[in-house]
Amino acid sequence: MRRVQLTVWCAVSVIAAVGGCHREDVEDAPFYDRKIGIADKFYDVQALSATRAIVVGYGGKILQTEDGGRSWQLLSSGTRKALYGVDFVDDQHGWVCGQDGLVLRTEDGGKTWMRQDSGSKWYLFAVDFLDQKDGWLVGDRATYFHTTDGGQTWSRGKLGVISDMPKDEALVAADPILYDVRFRDHDTGWIVGEFGKIFHTSDGGKTWGEQQNSLMGSGNVFNALDLPTFFGVDFIDDANGLVTGLDGKVARTRDGGQSWKFEEFDLTTPIIDPLFRPYQFPDTTAWAVGAAGEVVRQSEPRKAWQRASLGMEIVTWLRGIDFFDKDNGWIVGGFGLILHTTDGGKTWLPSIGA
Repeated sequence: MRRVQLTVWCAVSVIAAVGGCHREDVEDAPFYDRKIGIADKFYDVQALSATRAIVVGYGGKILQTEDGGRSWQLLSSGTRKALYGVDFVDDQHGWVCGQDGLVLRTEDGGKTWMRQDSGSKWYLFAVDFLDQKDGWLVGDRATYFHTTDGGQTWSRGKLGVISDMPKDEALVAADPILYDVRFRDHDTGWIVGEFGKIFHTSDGGKTWGEQQNSLMGSGNVFNALDLPTFFGVDFIDDANGLVTGLDGKVARTRDGGQSWKFEEFDLTTPIIDPLFRPYQFPDTTAWAVGAAGEVVRQSEPRKAWQRASLGMEIVTWLRGIDFFDKDNGWIVGGFGLILHTTDGGKTWLPSIGA
């Protein structure tokens, strides 16, 4: 069953890469006061300009660079809980979510962070805001949260099995963990998670439908429980979206999710590890990062995906990727790894935390 497969994978492969599979003991977080150390685990990054980026991770760590990674500032988060997601709507207003229902907000570009009460103790894995008022959180136990006042108050919702499934399969797939959320406007959004769930709303979350059933019969998927858990979702407009997940799977839609199709890869050896986060450019070319240092790229629209050359051997999981424009981008992951490109991914350079 997929839940068993996911648990085994978390236990023996990338045990710290996804917080939903591993409850972290943050009491003994080593090297907490160092800017970047080998014990750091970075889960998300946002590029705010060609030279400015925010990175969040284990032990409540929030880092900022304003010079393309040559130097970093350690921003005080006021917590030592793990931080899994970050989202800024402009250069001053941003949110972070994480362990035990934690939500933080900044109104001054990250200089200070204020706690917000999500009303939950569930782990929150992703945050997505449309503007300074309208935002979403997703996390454990099929739970999502929505605010229309910048996070002062949150309404809670739950996504279970919507489509028809045999009773035994429905029982296994109940309460899927929700790993990522992306809204295009106040009405249209997607949430992805465990058991290959792709949820979609066109009325601002009043109702939700499932879209993953179009993947059945392709990519060796013939049973609903064979669908790979999806960890990441990205949409560049109302039509073009990507999801990434277990077994190195990438699925794409070009019609707003009415139909999804697994993408093709041109590889000498197949990807067997999960892909955590995709990033898509306006022309639909894309990147994705994952476990075992996997970085894959679709360099031309509608062409097969290939492994990207980083110019170095990566020996840890990679969790977050973001680009400010076609040239300037960031990748973050385990062992305190932060990579930066200024030439569209032709070369990547590590940051050392000066």
